[in-house]
Amino acid sequence: MKPIEKAIMALLLVLSRPTNIQGEALSIYEIQYTTAADGTSPQHGNIVDCLGGIVVHKSSGSKTKLTLYDPANPDCWGGIMAKDLYGVRAFADVNVGDWISFSNVEVEDFKGTTFLQYAGDTGASFTIVSTGNPVPKPLTVGVDEIAAPIEGLDAWLVADHNAEKYEGMLIKVIDVNVKDIGYGKAYDNYILQSNNDPSRTCWASDYMNGDRAGIYHPYVEMGQDFCGVTGILEQYTGASGGIEYDYYQLLTTGTADFVIEQTADFDGDCDVDSVDFGLFAQHWLQEGCTEPDWCGGADLARDDLAGIVKISDLSEFAWYWLEGK
Repeated sequence: MKPIEKAIMALLLVLSRPTNIQGEALSIYEIQYTTAADGTSPQHGNIVDCLGGIVVHKSSGSKTKLTLYDPANPDCWGGIMAKDLYGVRAFADVNVGDWISFSNVEVEDFKGTTFLQYAGDTGASFTIVSTGNPVPKPLTVGVDEIAAPIEGLDAWLVADHNAEKYEGMLIKVIDVNVKDIGYGKAYDNYILQSNNDPSRTCWASDYMNGDRAGIYHPYVEMGQDFCGVTGILEQYTGASGGIEYDYYQLLTTGTADFVIEQTADFDGDCDVDSVDFGLFAQHWLQEGCTEPDWCGGADLARDDLAGIVKISDLSEFAWYWLEGK
């Protein structure tokens, strides 16, 4: 192709792309919030400026993905993913805890999930607004709020898209077990079932988990109980082998996302609350705490030879209580 032909093709490519029609930078909420039945963003196909948010996760690969969180909307519509579309390592210097904003970035619902697609041919740029921001705690939601799809003869489809408001957000489900494995388009999903109500299930996947071994993380085994599983919610839509897919999956990112046993949960109900404090108080100033019981677990700090339940143990308990579920 001659140079003039290359120039014309490049110009046509730029002209064929949607233009930035926004007067002001949009928040994550304004990009994610939708009333569309299928969960598609109203900004799909537009090139926008985005106020951005705090980077809560960065996944490396052929196309680096950032997960952003807007603390102004901690309960819903507050997360989004940004993808380095051409794998040019544009986000190499971006770290977890950075607040970044975007200019001239395309919004695209790609296979169900809303992305900020960072590509050079849109004139996209980003700014690191601040660094060292605290990563938020995950939002705890019920298993039924991100419900698993319903199996059909030729489809795995969710009953509704009520989970859409959590897309791109860091969320947690509690008191669940691994009911089954080997689901979804890539057979990399597993079913998390509520221990309190076996009829309530959701799907999870470890493909973005840096600590996985093969398809799944080593903790993921049939029947395994978890006090909590944390991840980033993603929607996947598509078709393969004559089967149609539309489901939400909780993407774990590391070993810390799995909590098998909650420290200071003395009554074994997968949370730390006033009931556990009452059990802790029964051992206050008790001496001679040793393994394996450690005075019912109340000797949390284990910082003296006398094994006394004292202020340092209370401080440890308070931390776990405030950490919550």
